[in-house]
Amino acid sequence: MNDDYFIEAISPWLHGDDGPIRARLTLAIRQAVSGGQLPQGFRLPAERTIAKALHVSRPTVSAVIDDLRNSGLVTSRQGSGTWVSGPGRHNGPQVPFVEMIQAVGNIDLASATPPDAGLLPPMRVSTADLLMAEPANGLSPMGLWTLRQAVALRTARFVPHTTADNVIITSGAHQALAMVVATLAARGSPILLENTTYGGLVDIIQANGCHPIGVTRDANGVVPDVLHDLLVRHKPSLTILVSSVHSPTGTVSPPSRCEEIARVLVDAQTQVVLDETYADLEFAPSGRPLSTFLGEQAIRIGSLSKTLWTGLRTGWITADREICSTIVRRRWQQFDLGPSIASQLFAVQLLDGFDDRIASRCHDLRDRAGWFINALTQAFPEWKPTPVDGGLATWIELPGDGVTYANEAGIRGVAVLPGSACRADHADTPHIRICFDRPIDLLQTALERLTQ
Repeated sequence: MNDDYFIEAISPWLHGDDGPIRARLTLAIRQAVSGGQLPQGFRLPAERTIAKALHVSRPTVSAVIDDLRNSGLVTSRQGSGTWVSGPGRHNGPQVPFVEMIQAVGNIDLASATPPDAGLLPPMRVSTADLLMAEPANGLSPMGLWTLRQAVALRTARFVPHTTADNVIITSGAHQALAMVVATLAARGSPILLENTTYGGLVDIIQANGCHPIGVTRDANGVVPDVLHDLLVRHKPSLTILVSSVHSPTGTVSPPSRCEEIARVLVDAQTQVVLDETYADLEFAPSGRPLSTFLGEQAIRIGSLSKTLWTGLRTGWITADREICSTIVRRRWQQFDLGPSIASQLFAVQLLDGFDDRIASRCHDLRDRAGWFINALTQAFPEWKPTPVDGGLATWIELPGDGVTYANEAGIRGVAVLPGSACRADHADTPHIRICFDRPIDLLQTALERLTQ
């Protein structure tokens, strides 16, 4: 292994413009270590060699090595150089993502979910409805046919010929992702996902003994060249991307970028999974170009948790029939015997007239996002919120570290989510996520507390 190999190993993560070069280079080396390109004992090139090869200053490289040394990722010895000493450590204990979005005793701006069940229309499920369920004992591993058919009709707008046989109903999108990973990814295998993504997905991948490998994003989404390089290098069993409204940034990739991504994926030896949990909350619907381009090649994940209420615990998987059969068998072995019949009956009612309900909701969310970002930039002129194209939250770049600020906000009685909770490698980042889907008076109170 030589100096050229080191540069080749880290280069896939240096594309784009995700922050200062010091942070990007630090994260690139961390990713290469976690992905196995730079194994334990690998000796890094001399600082001057790295600086020359990457066209950066030597003090910048020295600062990066200091950061890596402080995190335990590398070890240096005068006269002997610097080498990889292990996977590194993170600041504080590694806790599940769901614990990080709990806000007991604080104003909750950390969890990007509807604040309560107030968006639900009047609904009713009677004993007579339950008695009509098929099968009569309520054990339906794929879910009620009526709900599967309703989901299939909506999916067919983007993937023609989708039928109820292509749909599995789950207890939310989180379970849907967990079932897909557990079924289709061999233990120890690499899984590609965006370097900034749904934090719960990272937990799922690691809990299954797999290795999350982050794909660089820029302002338009996943960088196609980096995606291609990582697909060739790692041959991942799964590639899981967020389609339409991205979580956690709230951005939407333009159709031209979606076409480039699809072109990279169409011949790749990987199973593509599209997380469409926020897709219905796009302020200006684009037609889900990535989903359309990939067609039947992709598995799709959907849910009512973000659109109406998380407490419904109703999500779904749409996939090839054979894949559905394989997932259902794994479901019985590891997860549950099927989703709640009552929740599914409520979901059937909700999908009747869903388009009008969601159009009104998106209009309100767009107005709320505009108001909140304006109020936020007035209160904190040095903050840089990302323009919001949809969803429930805004992604903000801070002058300092996201974890530090999240802790300070908690002391003031406001829960916000540090950006590191949404990274594939849990690395530090100068970002936080704040949910704006809250009553305006509550948001005003939160801002007052944060400016104290």
